[in-house]
Amino acid sequence: MKSKSYIIDRALHWGVALLLLFMLMNLSSQLHNTDWAIKGQDLHRQEAIQTHATMGILLVLLIAARLAFLFTTKATLSRAKPKNKFHEWVIRIVHATMYLSVFMLMGTGIAMINNYEIPLVIFGMEFTPDKANFYGIFPEFHDYHMLLKQVILWLIFVHFFGALLTKK
Repeated sequence: MKSKSYIIDRALHWGVALLLLFMLMNLSSQLHNTDWAIKGQDLHRQEAIQTHATMGILLVLLIAARLAFLFTTKATLSRAKPKNKFHEWVIRIVHATMYLSVFMLMGTGIAMINNYEIPLVIFGMEFTPDKANFYGIFPEFHDYHMLLKQVILWLIFVHFFGALLTKK
């Protein structure tokens, strides 16, 4: 029987993983695969971005909860054993880069919300549109956000296959 700490750790891990995958797939789907004529372009985009931002906030809270749990739990959590020092180094780099990428995605997401062209309401906070910034600095933040999205997808791929190979 696995310990309660292990079960909590795995639940937080898979909660983060599933929410991250949902976010990576959902916004593009909402923006590009839904008929805009149903609600109108602005309302359609507002809802898609507001859902994405809400999920992003929940994702960061889950990650913070997992990190807090890992650093405060006294129980020893079973992990796959690295095969050598290089393998241990790769594991640490991949995990650190994944966490860093998610927090950078959050930062660029906040920057994009603050410079968007239509009004947004996220958790009751209203962000007023700024057309000058939308055409000025928004594209740069968007480019960084899309680059980080590709980075996190590659890191998920490396993490997944690394975990499979380690279990082998």
